[in-house]
Amino acid sequence: MSGAPKRHHWIPVCHSSLWVDEEGCVTTITESGEVRRTTPTNTAVIGQYNSVMMPDGTRDPALEIYFADEVESPVAPVLARIATETRRDPELEARFDKAMLHREKRQIARDGFYADKRAFSAAFSLSDRRALARYVASLIVRVPSYKDELNSNRMLENVASVLGLDPAAARFRADMLHVEIIRRHLRDYATKLERCGFVLLDAPDSTEFIMGDTPVIPAALGFGEAEVLCPITPRRALMVVSNYVPPFADRLGIFRSRPPSVRAFNKTMVQNAEREIFCRASFPVDFVKEHLGTRQVRLEPNLETAAGAHSARGPMLDRPAAP
Repeated sequence: MSGAPKRHHWIPVCHSSLWVDEEGCVTTITESGEVRRTTPTNTAVIGQYNSVMMPDGTRDPALEIYFADEVESPVAPVLARIATETRRDPELEARFDKAMLHREKRQIARDGFYADKRAFSAAFSLSDRRALARYVASLIVRVPSYKDELNSNRMLENVASVLGLDPAAARFRADMLHVEIIRRHLRDYATKLERCGFVLLDAPDSTEFIMGDTPVIPAALGFGEAEVLCPITPRRALMVVSNYVPPFADRLGIFRSRPPSVRAFNKTMVQNAEREIFCRASFPVDFVKEHLGTRQVRLEPNLETAAGAHSARGPMLDRPAAP
């Protein structure tokens, strides 16, 4: 398709643009300690990343177009608004149990939050919820760590074994299956996330969140009842919570995180990263070199996922089994 872009962002510009510093750049720190500063257009981008090579030598950009039209376009205005919107919310505040907040103040602090008696929120419609759920799901299946699994020898051997193909034919067939695998995983994750409760977490003034190249922290990495955590901006992150029904369906509650919570979030983000992390403020390079990739949760897609023999549900949102 002649009009399709050749440079494909696995963290879209509508998201990375929320991470720029005063000079309009995002800072990248790699596993080797290299520090780069680039504009959002040149951040988290790989040439022809989402295209599939066809038998005639051309590239099919259908997946990139799908991401742009079906995922990024609906979520871009939602991200832009919830990145900064904060409004005092008397209706939500009226639901607070003030006596409980006072009584459990120390426990709330140990859980990583301030026991605020005032409530704040951001507007959040049902269409916003669907767009954001699909976007977070897309961040699970469009990042390099996921593509590495799709291109792994394990995937190739699975295709060759199931379909009875030689390695060359299996490689081509595996490439063709990528689009269906990705779309099925995205749809399955989005469906689950959309049924959960959404809240926003604000970093205190002294700290900022970072974002890894695998930017979704899944339940398996252990953040209480959170199904996933995902940074929206350096100042704000999204928490998707299972078994939680917010008191109002038309808004996102905003909670203030304490500094230790932000540090734990950032450490987990570094540990789950594949090659690099992104930030706005300075972040310790030696910490990234020491901890990057040391505690990862990854998908292991297979042919049955694409063939439809099973739900496309991957292991990303599964919790660890009880000991």
